Amino acid sequence: MPKPMGTFKNNTKASILSREISHFHNRGEAIAGKIQTVLNSIREVGIRHLKELNQEKVQEIVQEIAERVENGEIKPNTGATYISALNEIIDYTNYHFNKEIEQIHYSDYFSKSIDYADKSISNEVHENFQNFLEQKFEQTGDERFQALQYATELQREFGLRFRESVGLNQETISRALETNKLELGREDWTKNAREREIEVRTESQRELLQEVKNFLENQNTTNLAGAQDWKSYSEIASFRSFADYQRQEFSSSAGEQYNFHGERHAWAQERYSELWQEKTGVSIQAPIQYYSSELEKIGWNGEDMKFYEAVREHEIKSWFEYTKEETGLDIKEIKEIDKEIRQEISEQLGHSRIDITNTYLGHA
Repeated sequence: MPKPMGTFKNNTKASILSREISHFHNRGEAIAGKIQTVLNSIREVGIRHLKELNQEKVQEIVQEIAERVENGEIKPNTGATYISALNEIIDYTNYHFNKEIEQIHYSDYFSKSIDYADKSISNEVHENFQNFLEQKFEQTGDERFQALQYATELQREFGLRFRESVGLNQETISRALETNKLELGREDWTKNAREREIEVRTESQRELLQEVKNFLENQNTTNLAGAQDWKSYSEIASFRSFADYQRQEFSSSAGEQYNFHGERHAWAQERYSELWQEKTGVSIQAPIQYYSSELEKIGWNGEDMKFYEAVREHEIKSWFEYTKEETGLDIKEIKEIDKEIRQEISEQLGHSRIDITNTYLGHA
């Protein structure tokens, strides 16, 4: 019996392995393409061979797929196909490498439809999580807790993905302090190595970057994950596991649900209001913020119906009416400004499509 394939350390080998797995299951080229996409995601969490795959790493991949569906980057049906491809990989791995990794059931992680409710982390919950990490550091002396504090602050101040916040390169930070531009690229662990630029606008942003720079210099590391080199996948993956454990412990002990991606949602909403202020002289809430605050006024507790169903059921005044009253602009002007702002935020979040911002800002 020939030795089974298992390595996918680069795109070429991932392509060969994906076809091998699809043949193992008597599947066609279509699923092979999805399998290769998932193999590339697995490689990004530090794995180069299927014998290294385990349940914990599988959960990381599922979480990434779930976030992509939630954020509108891929459709729910595409997410389901990726989960199917992941299960093909799991079957192949269990059979050839004597593993017992459990299959993933799509319904356990994804709803069939998405309701764009507010997923931002409030200032209060953010501060409570920061205090939790501070207490942990004081109790243990483990500087990873400080690193995680800085990472979540970077997310909130600049709208970074979690892996970008922990992978932010010390050289990138130094350049930003000189130029007032945070120029992100492959060495900062951007998704698909996509480059983008975020303006350093406020003194609080500069102070945070300086604090992070000082911390990294004292730790003699390239980034907050503790890596000596930006190519160190294992440090990023290990730090993510550490961070997820702290997030879960905080959520359980404090009774407050916290997730890292919610920091990006909070940044997007705040930036939306700032851009309205810059363009019109009036600070306007993002639609998701406006509708959330109106629902809160009437005491809606999130039960019985989805977010936008509740907005319609309670006949809440539309965001366009609210914005028209605040600015004096007509609907056409409001739509033009809204589109322009969403495009700018989309680019700074690292996306190329405006519709993805709906999950951050809501539907007007």
